[in-house]
Amino acid sequence: MSEYDVQSPAVAHDPTGGDPAGDPGRRSRIRTVLDVDQTINKLDATADRLNVTLDTFGALLVDFTAALNQFNESVAGFNGTVGDFQTVVQRADGLLGRAEQLLAPLAATQQVGDQLKAASQVAGQVASQVASAAVKRGVAASKGLAARG
Repeated sequence: MSEYDVQSPAVAHDPTGGDPAGDPGRRSRIRTVLDVDQTINKLDATADRLNVTLDTFGALLVDFTAALNQFNESVAGFNGTVGDFQTVVQRADGLLGRAEQLLAPLAATQQVGDQLKAASQVAGQVASQVASAAVKRGVAASKGLAARG
């Protein structure tokens, strides 16, 4: 205690300054040491939790890196598949071109067949009209003979 510290009247007459151990600053120093020890213990616990967190993060980072590598491999495989698909499409285009060349005569034959079908329908209609006209003339002729006779 310094000479400028304000003391209560009961402590002012006590030669130990109110400290049962006899040293007036001892209790304050003990509290400070205890507070420092508690702070160190808390910091140690925090450091331990931080180490666990960093270890967990490191493991997650390793897993993420492995997943990213697998994704890159998948993308490379997909690129290969796209290349194979393009090859298949090119081959299919070539086959379609050849098929068109081979089917061109059949298409012409189909057109001729369609034209023959249309012509036969027209011929059938003409034959039907001729037959109908012949029947009408025959009926008219028979009426004329019946009227004369």
